[in-house]
Amino acid sequence: MIIQAGTTTSTNDFLRDYIPKDDITIAWAQFQTNGRGQGGAWISEPGQNLLFSILLIPSDLAASDGFILSQANALALRDTLKEYIDDVHIKWPNDIYTRNCKIAGTLIENQLQGKYIRRSVIGTGINVNQKHFPEGLAAPVTSIVLETGKTVPPEEILHRFAQQFQTYYQYIQDGLYDYIRKLYCQFIYLLGQQQMFADKDGQFTGTIQGVEPNGHLVILDIYGKERHYAFKEVKMVLK
Repeated sequence: MIIQAGTTTSTNDFLRDYIPKDDITIAWAQFQTNGRGQGGAWISEPGQNLLFSILLIPSDLAASDGFILSQANALALRDTLKEYIDDVHIKWPNDIYTRNCKIAGTLIENQLQGKYIRRSVIGTGINVNQKHFPEGLAAPVTSIVLETGKTVPPEEILHRFAQQFQTYYQYIQDGLYDYIRKLYCQFIYLLGQQQMFADKDGQFTGTIQGVEPNGHLVILDIYGKERHYAFKEVKMVLK
């Protein structure tokens, strides 16, 4: 089910207490008055971009396997954007990059019941037709129109994404976690390329080796030491 939410604080807020009728419920908005991303506010001009959230009620999905939802969402986003742009990668854990610029970001909010995920709301913003962005953002950003010179109806992208996500969510229901994890790791931004990183101890040089099932990033530093990081424990130092 796809719901048009018009203007709302955020589509995550809209779906947080929503009672679903289907396995997958998607709400999208023309504008969010309090849109959020992993790094804070999500900046979007009204009607120019695609702002949406997915509500899932997983069956017997352990919290320890919860990162599989992020991976499925990221893969569906990548597949969708590949229909418009050639160079599309997943920047760990769930941003989407083209060239060296962010084009989509995701914020996931899970509600647990014991050791299982009871509800999951996955909120995503895709830069579609916006040409100008504020200065001082945490990362360089781009949009489909900036990359291709063509405007695209955001709702068109939403329906293409919904089809892609349905496929990956079915893989989860079928227990094909390893298949999703393998695909995700193939498309990681700067995989295997020497890069500067920063953690609590300072900067270091290393290469991304992959991602563990729990979502931890694996980096091999130049001294041959394998380092493992949870979300927000390490960041790339991009030039």
